[in-house]
Amino acid sequence: MSSSDPSAHIPAPPALQAQEDRLRHIIETLLELAIGVHDYESVAQSKDAVVARVNLLTSQLSELDNSAKDTVADVLVPREIVQYIEDGRNPNVYTREFVELLVKQNQFVNGKMRAMRDFRDVLAEQIRETYPELSNEVDVVLQNTGPSYPPILTEETKTEEQDNEGRQ
Repeated sequence: MSSSDPSAHIPAPPALQAQEDRLRHIIETLLELAIGVHDYESVAQSKDAVVARVNLLTSQLSELDNSAKDTVADVLVPREIVQYIEDGRNPNVYTREFVELLVKQNQFVNGKMRAMRDFRDVLAEQIRETYPELSNEVDVVLQNTGPSYPPILTEETKTEEQDNEGRQ
C-alpha cells in the first residue's frame, strides 16, 4: 500500500464518518444543482427541479450544522490550516512543512544537547586530571546528568571502525 492510497488512511470515528458522508451528499446536491441551473429552461419542470435541489441543499446544510455542533465541537483545527484552505492551498502541504520544521528544530536541539554533554565530558576529564581529589564528585555529577552520547559516525570514523573490526 502506498501512502497516497486513500484506503491506507486510519478510519475515522463513526461520528466524523457520518459528517463526511453528509458532506459528500451536499457536494452531490451542489453538482446536481449546477447541472440543473446550466440546463435551466423557462419551463415549469426545470424550475421545480432547481427549487427542489435548493430546498434539499438547504435541509442538508441545516442537518450538517446541527450535527456538527454535537460531533465536531471538540475538534480543534489550527488557524494556519484554515488559512491554507481559504487561500486555496492543500492542507497536506502545511502538514508536510510543519513536520519538516519540527525535524529541523529537533536536529538543532539534539545538536545542542550533544554539544553540552560533550563539553560536560571534556570538563569532567580535565577536572579529574587537574584535581584528582575531586574524582568522586565528578563521577557523581556525571551519573546524575545522564550517560554520554556515543560518538557521531562520520565517513572517517566508519572507516576506522571497519579497519579495527577487520584487524580483530
